[in-house]
Amino acid sequence: MNRLLGALPVLAFLLIFSLSTGALAAGLPAAPPAQLGFSPERLKRIDALMQRYTEQQKLAGMTIAIARDGKLAYLHSEGMADIAAGRPIRQDTIFRFYSMSKPITAVAALQLVEQGKLRLDDALAEHLPEFRDVKVYAGENADGSMKLEAPAKPIRIRDLFTHTSGFTYAGMFDQTPVGAAYETADIMRADRTLQEFSKVIAGLPLTIQPQTTYNYGVSTDILGRVIEVVSGEPFDAYLRAHVFEPLGMADTAFTVPADKLERFAEIYEAKPGGGLQPVADDEVRTRFRADAGARLNSGGGGLTSTVGDYLRFSQMLLNGGELDGVRILGPKTVALMTAPALPMDRMGAMAAFMPGYTTGLGVAVLVDLGRSELPGSVGEFNWAGAASTYFFIDPKEKLIAILLTQHFPPTQYPLREELKAITYQALVEARDVD
Repeated sequence: MNRLLGALPVLAFLLIFSLSTGALAAGLPAAPPAQLGFSPERLKRIDALMQRYTEQQKLAGMTIAIARDGKLAYLHSEGMADIAAGRPIRQDTIFRFYSMSKPITAVAALQLVEQGKLRLDDALAEHLPEFRDVKVYAGENADGSMKLEAPAKPIRIRDLFTHTSGFTYAGMFDQTPVGAAYETADIMRADRTLQEFSKVIAGLPLTIQPQTTYNYGVSTDILGRVIEVVSGEPFDAYLRAHVFEPLGMADTAFTVPADKLERFAEIYEAKPGGGLQPVADDEVRTRFRADAGARLNSGGGGLTSTVGDYLRFSQMLLNGGELDGVRILGPKTVALMTAPALPMDRMGAMAAFMPGYTTGLGVAVLVDLGRSELPGSVGEFNWAGAASTYFFIDPKEKLIAILLTQHFPPTQYPLREELKAITYQALVEARDVD
């Protein structure tokens, strides 16, 4: 008995250490769900949702995290990170975040705005001279070639945030000859530097006139190049020094090093006839490995991260730019970033994809709750990634929700809608009630 009593302080220390390191891995400290306004019974419905997806082999595995008031109410992983290797998804699994890189790039650029080194109304060509003579697609000539015209207005830095630059993406995002030209140029080729990438894009036409309509494209990647030029630092080094290290985002980077590959999730697609298979495109599967030699630090779609790291980034935004005594942005800058920047009638094709939303500076912002046909609060902001990742932040409810998986295409299942519905149905003490 005396030995047991003597061991109690050690056991207590080990328990506290275990809990604290678990909270650190999860990014935020945990609290009982009921204290945060959630029903524990209703939260169990999320477990059932995740189990259905994995048991039916629609997804290999997934992680969902929900936080409120800076504390975790729910964090659960289900299924496998790598089916063939028998590796389950864990809290420290590293995912391809693709376009969930965009809010991070926006934050980095807004830091330079705060420092007076960059203005939202600056012409892009002022910082990247290769865009001085860019042309705009204006239909086709009689011989089938592209008819080009001069821009009526210049591309501004603001247009990179709001996707009103006229830049586009190849493939399904743009069926015009400009999209085909992007495809031919293989714009996202991993062996290019950002400088080389920018010059390739400058040599291609814009798909629409700048400052007119939202058109999803490589605007945020070009913004990453602007950050390099204005800061005088390589883009990856800038993010590491000014965002990742200050926030303790130790696992967020453009590539996964060899000593972390055992935590890197495989990426899957539906197998003909049912089930899952790794994505057939080897470039998609390998480009994020450090040993693959990728050079393109894509601010629009190139970061890898964990649920814990992205929780910390999200909490910083929810706190108005600060986390654990470290300030990344001023609160008024975060308010500008997450405010509606375009009227809904200028959202183009994105209006059908995300009804009720417009764009802020690097995020989508909810402006019409009824039109969204989902629970939430006006002012909620979010973004998603090409491997079916998604997050949203509700400032009125002090709420963060993150869903991570690795599946192409991102539109195959209604994961965004389900995450919102399953999160808010569990919230039984709401603050955003008139």
